[in-house]
Amino acid sequence: MWAGILHHVTGVHEWALGACHHGPLSENRDKDWIQKGSVAHDALNEVVLDERWLREVVKFLGFRSTAEFESFHNHILMYASKRFSFTPPVYSARTLLAGLDYNYHVHRPVQRKSDGSIGYGKVFNKKSRKWSLYTMKVDKDYAYIPDLQKAILRSRTTAHKGMPRQRTLRPDDPRQLGVLCGVPPPSTEELLKTHISRGQSKEVISVDLILFL
Repeated sequence: MWAGILHHVTGVHEWALGACHHGPLSENRDKDWIQKGSVAHDALNEVVLDERWLREVVKFLGFRSTAEFESFHNHILMYASKRFSFTPPVYSARTLLAGLDYNYHVHRPVQRKSDGSIGYGKVFNKKSRKWSLYTMKVDKDYAYIPDLQKAILRSRTTAHKGMPRQRTLRPDDPRQLGVLCGVPPPSTEELLKTHISRGQSKEVISVDLILFL
C-alpha cells in the first residue's frame, strides 16, 4: 500500500495490485498531477522504494508517544513522593488515589479569559534555562470525593467486624525478603565480639595518650 503513492500522484487510483482508499476526488484541481517518468516522479520513486527506508518504515508505523505515561507517572509523585518511604499497602492506596484523580480530571476544558481567549501559563525550565507556555485548564473540583467517602463508610458499616490492628503480610510482600544487602549477616555473637574489641582498642589508645602526656 505504501508504494501506491507512486500511482496516486500520477492520477491513477486503481492498479493491478490495489487501489486508493480515499473517496471521490474533485475534478477541479488547482495542481496538476505528476507525470509518470518525469524528474519529480523519479525522485519520489527513489524515496518511496528506498531499501533502507522500507526496512525501517515498520518502526515508524508502530510508533507511539509515551507522553501520557510520563504525565501520569509525574502525577503519582504528587501522592507518593520519592522523598518518603511507604509500606506497600500505603503506596498501593496512594497510587489508586492518584489514578482516580488523573482519570477524573485529565479531560478538563481549557481555561478561558473574560474575552473568550485561551489562558496560558509560563514555566521556566532549569535545564534549558528557557521560558515556555502551557495551556491552563479549569480548576479541579474533586467531585468524586463524596462518593468515595460514602463507599468507604458503607463498606465499614456493612463489614460486621473491626479493622485489624496488625495486618498479615501477603506472600508477595517485598518485606518478606528482609534486608536486600547481598551479604549474609554474621551472627550476633560475632558482631558483639567485634563491637567489644573496637571499644577496648579505643580505651588502650586513650590510656597511651594519657601516659604520654
